Amino acid sequence: MVILIADDDRLVRFSIKSMLGEIRGDLGDVFIEAANGRDMVKLCRERKPDIAFVDIKMPYMSGLDAINESKNYSEDTNFVIISGYSDFEYAQKGISLGVNEYILKPVDEEELRRVIEKLQKKLKVRKEESNARFQLRVMEWFTGHSLISTEEYISHYQEESYLYLTFVLYVKTNAHNRAASTQFQQELVGNIRRLGEQTVTRKGYYAIPATKEGFPCGLFWVRREQREYLISHIRKLIMEAKRKNGEIFQYVLWFERESLEEVCQTCDELDREIYMGMNFCSGNVYAYQELNLDQKNRDFLKLVDQLLNAWEMADGMACNEIMNQLWRTYKDETLDVNLENVSKYCSFITGSHIADDSLKAFCQSFVEQSEQMYERAAGEESDMIERVKKYIMEYYMNDISISQIADNYELTANYLSTVFHRKTGCKFIDYLTHVRMEAAKKLLIQNASASVQDVALMVGYNSARHFSSLFQKTTGETPTAYRKARL
Repeated sequence: MVILIADDDRLVRFSIKSMLGEIRGDLGDVFIEAANGRDMVKLCRERKPDIAFVDIKMPYMSGLDAINESKNYSEDTNFVIISGYSDFEYAQKGISLGVNEYILKPVDEEELRRVIEKLQKKLKVRKEESNARFQLRVMEWFTGHSLISTEEYISHYQEESYLYLTFVLYVKTNAHNRAASTQFQQELVGNIRRLGEQTVTRKGYYAIPATKEGFPCGLFWVRREQREYLISHIRKLIMEAKRKNGEIFQYVLWFERESLEEVCQTCDELDREIYMGMNFCSGNVYAYQELNLDQKNRDFLKLVDQLLNAWEMADGMACNEIMNQLWRTYKDETLDVNLENVSKYCSFITGSHIADDSLKAFCQSFVEQSEQMYERAAGEESDMIERVKKYIMEYYMNDISISQIADNYELTANYLSTVFHRKTGCKFIDYLTHVRMEAAKKLLIQNASASVQDVALMVGYNSARHFSSLFQKTTGETPTAYRKARL
């Protein structure tokens, strides 16, 4: 917690700080001090403390006036008056300002303990509720940012001293390790969720959405000074995961942005350049700017990615065409790609050994394994997609995500996303939005007395504004206009 002590008496500040140190122990609290009301307001504006202990009589500005002004900059701060003046008038005015507690000097340690424990519980609940609102806003952005313009849906979570730090988890699945990959991804996401809960106690926010391709993201909105701590901690989590699950092909890409809009745009860029990941070593954490290959090498990796997609679709003709194109185009070229990592990635996805000695050996490996390319039948995947579509039709009104559905079938979210897109021709989120909009059209006509907010809730959206924006972008009409025209 960030705790402010505002008192013009240095010994009083020292005494309160010492008692709080004894009470709180080594919990990483940050103590800041102000010797007058003017400095207190400045610190509240800059640091937004969780708790502020405030003396009433201070130079330049009284404690009560400082509280009144500070609430304009730090509305979530819990203010506690500490004063030698027991006059009821002060306490009464403090209550009108939303002061949480009133303690008389000299401060008793047990009374201070009672107050701090009470406020700590209150802060925990408030921070969890605030983070839940943040998570809702993040999910709305990730599910609808391509349909919503910035002008009509501006994020409230933008502040100069904060930044968005995003870690995209790339956990790959092959035909032989789906259950292991799913369990590994769940453990990794669980560890990031616990890190997020710690972040909330430090006045930060977190959410775990998924990109359109189904890759989970650890998204943190934190003070800039927390950046290195989070990057370091994620690296430790990935190194530990690599030690325990070396056979799972995974890596993490991270980037920092100033707004949720920029975060979503960057995630879309990463989805489009997903093929670049095969150039990375498994089990490492990379910065987004490390995707720095020139166009020739990018085109090579894109062709390899197309080859793997053809393999998974058991499309023998496409495999042969892409293989011939690879050899014809690059047999005389010098490539900067990490062929060893590319081969490891291809071996993992195909379940066969793909050589990395040279491009010629690499291509020959695919030719030699060609019979195995087409063994896997598509029937199982088709049945799975039909079950997913049925699940969406039954539960579209709930807060469902591709990660949640993937867990139900013991799959990684990105694998389910890939298969769903391949089998249906559209992305999971687009299909879910289509189902919800079709249901909304019927509800708007059949329930003429229901408000737009009611209809939004009935089809799975907590925000009527978000629902209305999606509805208008999808149908060309607002929900109200759609209903009026058809009634």
